Amino acid sequence: MKKIFILLLGLSLVWMVKLSYDVFTLNTQQTELSNTLHRIEQSNANLNDQMVSLQRHMNVKDGTVNPAAETAAHLKIISESSIDPIVVIKQQVDLIEFMLKQQKTNEALERLMLLERNIEQYALATSLKQSLHEVIKKDQQVIQQFASARIAQQTKINVLIHQLDQALAEEIMYPQLKTNTSQREYFWQRWLVIESAKQPATALIQRPLILKEAQLRLLLAQHALQQGQYLEYQQALTEIISLLNALPDEKNHQMIQKIQKIKGLSVIPTPILNTRELLG
Repeated sequence: MKKIFILLLGLSLVWMVKLSYDVFTLNTQQTELSNTLHRIEQSNANLNDQMVSLQRHMNVKDGTVNPAAETAAHLKIISESSIDPIVVIKQQVDLIEFMLKQQKTNEALERLMLLERNIEQYALATSLKQSLHEVIKKDQQVIQQFASARIAQQTKINVLIHQLDQALAEEIMYPQLKTNTSQREYFWQRWLVIESAKQPATALIQRPLILKEAQLRLLLAQHALQQGQYLEYQQALTEIISLLNALPDEKNHQMIQKIQKIKGLSVIPTPILNTRELLG
């Protein structure tokens, strides 16, 4: 019995180390995504600073001008400079799509509306400007519909995850062990069961630890879903199923079915903006 206790203690330590590593990996990925977002925003800010600097240079050189003349001069400077307005707009679209992947739909909408207001500042053909105005308005509707559908789906998934988390917590506190009787048994099999003498006791002792790890991985899966990390979300659910498969009692079988139901819900993909398709 002492050896079994030492073995279980060692397994518990290994599980805790692995869970700590998983949490560290998720935090590292989130930090990398935040740094990428910062670099994109900084790049856009630098381009905007260059445009403002060119505009100020024009104002200092020519003195005070009326708004129409100022806009025309500004567009002329941009067209004559090395700044390609298409590249600037594409970078803005990149930033908007990145925000959508990070579940920042409000910020993405604000950035898209800002882009739509600034279209007239770019040295583009009139027909292209008109087309950009039209597709950006369509993209605003696409993002609003995407946000509504994503919120509804995540609410449904969160309810299922909360129910599963409660079931795991109750099973840890008040275990209800019952053999899975889904397979057909003959009457004599109920009287005579041949199995290892150490296996039931070991499984019974390990069960709370396995259920607790499954509960922690469920929280990691929910966090990954909220961050838009769908591969990590699916992987966490798969790992939970593998954990519970080690405990083939009826209660665990029911929880595995619930997890498979959650796993089977398709995630609404991030939409491809019409503005990007127009720009090529």
